[in-house]
Amino acid sequence: MVDPAETFITGEGKEICMLVIPHRWLGGVSLVIVARPEWIDLRWAVVTDLRDHDQIDLGKVVDGWASLDAAVQALDPVVVQELSRFIQWSCVYRGEAARPRRIRASLDLNGQLSRLDVVSEFSLWPWPRREVVERTSLSSTNPPAFRLPVPIGRLLKQA
Repeated sequence: MVDPAETFITGEGKEICMLVIPHRWLGGVSLVIVARPEWIDLRWAVVTDLRDHDQIDLGKVVDGWASLDAAVQALDPVVVQELSRFIQWSCVYRGEAARPRRIRASLDLNGQLSRLDVVSEFSLWPWPRREVVERTSLSSTNPPAFRLPVPIGRLLKQA
């Protein structure tokens, strides 16, 4: 579910480099490698806008290393593992509507379920709801039934 043309590098000044690997159909759910002079970390985030890097900064950190040559070698097997991490893709619909009111990606990170909100429309009105839950990963061969493409054109212009 990774399209190499949608994978990109961005950064903050000359000091911080970020590699963003988005899932092709999960609306910006991405594996992000953040490299600073003193530290490298690997995190999951929903990246839909790069005007600032708040979405990346608020991501769920999976692992990190001091920035030494050994850290780059340690990163490789962890990235491979993260590419196959299951993502629970949950879409909540109002009644029989075709468009979901809430979309979440959930990851099991060290035994705790971490949610990444992709779309969340707030409503005070109770409604009959139905929830469709699927599992996918970056290395999955089959796309989810409900697909929300990555806003790649906008992200590449901002990167």
